[in-house]
Amino acid sequence: MKAKFFTCTNGFYIRSTICCIVLIISIFHSFCSTAQQLNPPIQNYSSIAYDAASQNWDISIDETGMIYVANNRGLLIFNGQTWKLFSLNSGAIIRSVYAYKGKIFTGSYREFGYWERNDMGGYSYHSLNPLFKDIALGDEEFWGIMAYNDSIYFRSFGALYKYDGDKIIKISNGVFTGMKVFQNKLWVAKGRDGIFFLNHADKLQFFEPSSKLTGNTIADLEVHNDQLIAGTREQIFYLDKKNDEFNLMPGKLNDAIEKSELNKILSLDHENLIIGTLKNGFLKWNRNNELIQVFNRSNGLQNNTVLALDVFKGQLWLGLDNGIDRMDIDSPIKFYTNTTGELGAVYDLIKESNKIYLASNTGVYFLDESGLRLIEGGEGHSWNLAKIGDKVISNSNSSTFEILNNKLKILDNSTGSFHTTLSPKNQILVGTYTGIGVVTDSSFYKIDNIGFPVKKMVFENENVLWAAHPYEGIYRVQFSEKLNKAVRVQDVPSLDSLKHFNSQIYSINNQIAVYSNQNWYRYNVFKDRLEVFEELRDLKGFKLLEEHDSKYWFINTLSDDLFFTNLKDQEFSLPAWRLENRLVKGYEQMTAVSDSIYYICLKDGFARVDLAALMKEQHQLFIAEPFVAGFQDANKTYSLMEKPNIPHKHASLVTLDLGLPFSDSRNIAYRLVGNDTVSGIVENGELIFQNLDYGDYSLEIYPFGTNGKDFKTFEFTVLPPWYLSFWMKGVYILLALGGLELIFLYNRKRLKKHQLLIEQKFEKEHKERIDRLERERLMDEIDMKRKELANTTMMAAKKNEVLMEIQGELNKDKSKINEYRLKHIINKINGAVKSKDEWQVFETNFNEIHEDFFKDLLDAYPNLTSKDLKLCSYLKMNLTSKEIAPLMGISVRGVEVHRYRLRKKIDLDKNENLTNFLIKKF
Repeated sequence: MKAKFFTCTNGFYIRSTICCIVLIISIFHSFCSTAQQLNPPIQNYSSIAYDAASQNWDISIDETGMIYVANNRGLLIFNGQTWKLFSLNSGAIIRSVYAYKGKIFTGSYREFGYWERNDMGGYSYHSLNPLFKDIALGDEEFWGIMAYNDSIYFRSFGALYKYDGDKIIKISNGVFTGMKVFQNKLWVAKGRDGIFFLNHADKLQFFEPSSKLTGNTIADLEVHNDQLIAGTREQIFYLDKKNDEFNLMPGKLNDAIEKSELNKILSLDHENLIIGTLKNGFLKWNRNNELIQVFNRSNGLQNNTVLALDVFKGQLWLGLDNGIDRMDIDSPIKFYTNTTGELGAVYDLIKESNKIYLASNTGVYFLDESGLRLIEGGEGHSWNLAKIGDKVISNSNSSTFEILNNKLKILDNSTGSFHTTLSPKNQILVGTYTGIGVVTDSSFYKIDNIGFPVKKMVFENENVLWAAHPYEGIYRVQFSEKLNKAVRVQDVPSLDSLKHFNSQIYSINNQIAVYSNQNWYRYNVFKDRLEVFEELRDLKGFKLLEEHDSKYWFINTLSDDLFFTNLKDQEFSLPAWRLENRLVKGYEQMTAVSDSIYYICLKDGFARVDLAALMKEQHQLFIAEPFVAGFQDANKTYSLMEKPNIPHKHASLVTLDLGLPFSDSRNIAYRLVGNDTVSGIVENGELIFQNLDYGDYSLEIYPFGTNGKDFKTFEFTVLPPWYLSFWMKGVYILLALGGLELIFLYNRKRLKKHQLLIEQKFEKEHKERIDRLERERLMDEIDMKRKELANTTMMAAKKNEVLMEIQGELNKDKSKINEYRLKHIINKINGAVKSKDEWQVFETNFNEIHEDFFKDLLDAYPNLTSKDLKLCSYLKMNLTSKEIAPLMGISVRGVEVHRYRLRKKIDLDKNENLTNFLIKKF
C-alpha cells in the first residue's frame, strides 16, 4: 500500500510538472511570437481621455464613421474630434448599442430605446419601454442588438425580442448569447442549447448540425468567408456546408484560444479573423497561412479583456474592460516598440535577413526571434551603423567598432565617431570627433591636416571629399593619392549672409547637394561654387531622409511630416501622426531595405513602411464629411435647424463644436467668410471666434489635406448692436430728416442773413465809393482852391509889391511932383495895398480850405490880433517873409519883427519852426 501510495504521488507530481512545463512553453512561445512582431498603429483612448467609465460593453459604427460605445455611464459618441457622453436619466449601465438608419439603439437594465440627434446637435433618448405593454420584464439586461428585415432584434439572458417600428413582441424565452445574419436568416446562439434560426413565421427553429455544440456555452457567432463561425469560451467551430456539420477550426488557433477565453469574434475580410478574449487581448488569425498574431498589453493594448469589437474602413475598434483602443489593422506602417525603456531612442538600424541591428542612445542591440539583446560591450550612445561589404561598423560616443557574431571588435577608441563611408577606392573612412580616420584590415590611422569633427562625408570623386561639421561649416577636402593626408581643405561659403549651421550634405543624381539654412544648393564644378538646386527649390524647409532607386523621402523640419517623391510624377505626404509623432527630432533616420520597404528610427523603437501599400492606399482614401455638432454664443445654445441670429452683445464668444467622422483625414480646416475673414485648422473639434463684428457669416469647413473645394457651409448672422437695430435705424432716419430740416431752416436763415450782409456790405461799399468820390471831388476842389488861393495871394503880393515899388519911386521924386497930388496917389496906393476887400476875399477862400483854422487858433491863443491872424494864415500857406511883406504892406524886416512877436505871444520854443508848428498843429 505504501508503495502504491508513493507511485500515485509520483504520478501526480509528474503530471503537475508536465503541465507546468507545457504552460511555460506556451507562455514562452507566446512571448517569442511577439518578440519581433511588428504591430499596426494603436491609438489608446483612456477613460480620462473620453471622460466616462472604464468598461465599454459594445461598439457600433454607422456608415459615416461615427463611433458609438455602450459605456458604464451611458452612450459614448466619438465624432472623430471629440468624445461626448449621453447618460440615461436612470444612470443605468448601457450594455449594447447598434446604429441603424440614423437611430442609435441601446439596451440596458430593463430599458430599451433609441437616440436621435436633436436640433441643438446633441442626442435625445426615446424609450421604447411603453411598447412592452403586456410583456413582463424580469431582471433583464439587453446585451445584443441587430437589424434584420428592417426590424430590430435585441436579446437578453432571458429572452429574444423584436421591434418592428410600431410594437415590441417577444420571440422566445431563453439565454441568448449571440446573433448573426447568415444566408438571409437571423441566427441566434441560445446558451448551451445550440444554434437556432428565425423562420418565416418569426419562430425559432433549432439548427440540427449545432447538436454537436450543445452543452457548451456559445459565446459569439460570426460569418467568415461565407461560413458560419461559432465560438465557445475555449474553442471555435465552423460550419462545414458540404457535410452540414460544425467542425473545429483547423491549425493551432484553438490552442491559442484555450488559455485566453474567447469572448467576441469579428471577420475582417476573407482571410483574417479577429478573436477577442477575456484574458489575453485579441488574436488575429490568417486562414491562408494560419499565422496567429497576439495583441495584448505587452504590445500596445490598454487592457487584456476585450468586451466589444467592430471594424470600419480598416480601423479595428475595441471596447475594453479599461478603455477604448483603435488599431489601423491594414496600415502600411508597422511599429516595433520597446515598452521597457531599455532600448531608448534609436538613431540608426541595419536590417539583416534574420535580425536587426539597432544603434540607440543606450547602446547597440540586435533584435531577432529571441527578442531584444544588448551586444556585449556595446553600451553607450551610438550614432550610426554602416554596412560595408560584410562588415557592420558602429560609430559611438566613445569609439568605433565592428560587430562580429554579435560581439564587438574595437577599431578605434581614441575618440568618438559619427559616420562611416566607403571611398571610390574601396577604403573605409570614419568621420570622428577629431578628424577622419581610415580602417584597414590590420590598423586604424588618422588622415593628416584634418583636425575638426566630421559628422558626414560624401565623395565628389576619388580624391575629393565633402565633409560636414556637426555644428558649423562645410568643407571640400582634396586628398593625396594614397589617401593619407589632406592636400587642401576648403571652407565652402554659403550663398546668403548666414553661415552654414548644422548643414547636411548628400549625393543626388551624382551631384553634391547641400541642405543649409532651410534651402537646397548644389555644387557647380565648373564655377567651383554652390548654386541653387532648382529641382529642389520648392522643397524649402524639407530635409532629405533617404534616397533609393531615384525615390526620395524628405521631412518637413518644422511639422515632421514626411514627403515622398520621385521628382517626376509621384508624390504624397505622410503626416507626422502616422508615425505617432515618435521621430527623434533633429536626428531623423530612414533606411531602405528594398524597393518598397523602408525602416524609420523612432524614440522608442522603429517603424516599417511599405511604400507600395502606401501608394495603393493613396487611391483608396476614405474622407468623411465634416459637420457642425453644436453652436453657441456667450449666452445660449442655438438650434442647427435654422440660421442662428446672435445678439451683438453675446458675439464676444462664439463656439462651434465640429465633427469629422473617423476617416483618413483627421483634422478639419475652416474659412470664415464675412466682415471678418479668417482661416485655420480646428483643434480638438472646437472652433472659437471672439468679438465678431455684426453681419452675415459663412463658415466653410472641409477635411484638412483636401483641396478645400468640397466644403460644407454653415451660415449665421451677428445682429447689429441695439444702436444699429432696425427700429433704431428708423429713429436715426427720422432724426436725420429732422436734422436735415433744421439744417435747411438754419441754412435758409443763414442765407437770408448772408443776403442781408451782402446787401449791407454792398450799400456800405457803395456809400464808401460815393464818399470816396465825394472826398476826391472835395480834395480836388480844395486843391483847386488852394491853387486859386495861392495864385490869388501871389497875384495880390505881386500887385502890392509893384504898388509899393511905385510908391517908393514916387517918394524919391517928391520934389518934382505936386505935394497934394503926391499925397493923393500915395494914399490911393496904400489903400490898394491894404484893401479890406482883398483880405475878406482871401479870408473867405482860406476858411474854405482850412475851415476851423482861425477858430482853433483863437481858442488856443485868444490874445492874438487880426494882424497876428493874418500873419498866421500866410505862414500856414508856407509863404516866406519876402512873400508875406507885400501882402501885409510892410517890409520884410517888419514881417520878421512881427514873426518874432507872434512867437512870444504863443510862447513857442526858440528851437521849433513857427511855420511848421502852424502847419502841424492847426
